[in-house]
Amino acid sequence: MDVMNPTLINIGGRCYRKMPFTQKIEHHSDQVSGQHYEEDLIWEDEACDTVESVEKTEQGYRLSMEVPSSLFKFILGKRAETKKKIEKETSTQIMIPRQGEEGDVVITGPNRSGVVGARSRIEVIVESSRQKIPFTHFLCFPLYKSNLAKKVDEFKVRVLKDCFECRGIDASIFQLPSKIHVTVGMMTLLSDKEVKSAAELLSKCYEELVSNCLQDTAVVVELKGVEYMNDDPAEVDVLYAKVLIKDGSNRLQNLADALVDKFVSKGLMKREYDRVKLHATVMNTKQRDNPDEQAPAKKSRSDVPPRFKKRISFDAKKIITLFEDFSFGEYHLDTIHLSKRGSFDAEGHYECAASVPLP
Repeated sequence: MDVMNPTLINIGGRCYRKMPFTQKIEHHSDQVSGQHYEEDLIWEDEACDTVESVEKTEQGYRLSMEVPSSLFKFILGKRAETKKKIEKETSTQIMIPRQGEEGDVVITGPNRSGVVGARSRIEVIVESSRQKIPFTHFLCFPLYKSNLAKKVDEFKVRVLKDCFECRGIDASIFQLPSKIHVTVGMMTLLSDKEVKSAAELLSKCYEELVSNCLQDTAVVVELKGVEYMNDDPAEVDVLYAKVLIKDGSNRLQNLADALVDKFVSKGLMKREYDRVKLHATVMNTKQRDNPDEQAPAKKSRSDVPPRFKKRISFDAKKIITLFEDFSFGEYHLDTIHLSKRGSFDAEGHYECAASVPLP
């Protein structure tokens, strides 16, 4: 790491420099004056701004942080070692709600610099820990259309009939028609407040974006042909239908990119690519039934949890050739959804946490 150009991390509207070393702060006094100089020390987790106020108390300083309860364990660390280390090096006390309880993380200490330093370290832990938790929500253009369901079923029947000999082809890896959508971006929202913030941002920004990106004109797309998401068509995990806007413009692409920009700027989404890849998944090996039965025989390990078992890809070369011009139909994209992963309504669609209309 270049010490002169350290990694910058944006958290909660603030920018931090992530330094590659640990600086331990020792309690010491000036031998001449006998006064403590701890307040003047520079912490390695230095915030580029300190908008958030720290409360002055009779005992020193106090600060409360809103942290989803599912992330408390990362702040504590094994046997609370992470928490103890931060407390020792910043001369603070960190109070975390008990397991199963909701509430703020409270930091107290005799010096403002220590409290701010502890906060910045905890925020870096919280931000990095989110990456270890599966996505919970996503922004999308839903394609819950009856005609699309018929086309997807037709595609499935034809693939199973014409490509049955291809390795890894199985009925279970086809996407259910009730779940098909055009993904814009994925999010990890770990509390009701975070979900509400995402919903409010979508509501606040969409009118401006629709006007600027879509010119208040309806978007009609055709799903035509199939593509894969890796470099080898013989080893495919995800196959998707290509999304083509009928007027040939970039209006939909511009809207998707602008939405991601808004959500990334508010810390609700991570940028994965420079531009959104507009696609509608039609086959996904993550859904495969009994993947172990199709995997090559290997020495088993009883200590490997099921969730870590390797996905079994499929050979898509013949599908790509036979269905390069297959049309799944034309559709008007009429809404943007904030959808919840793994949760479905009575019709089998992803549960919608918030939505806004499109022209």
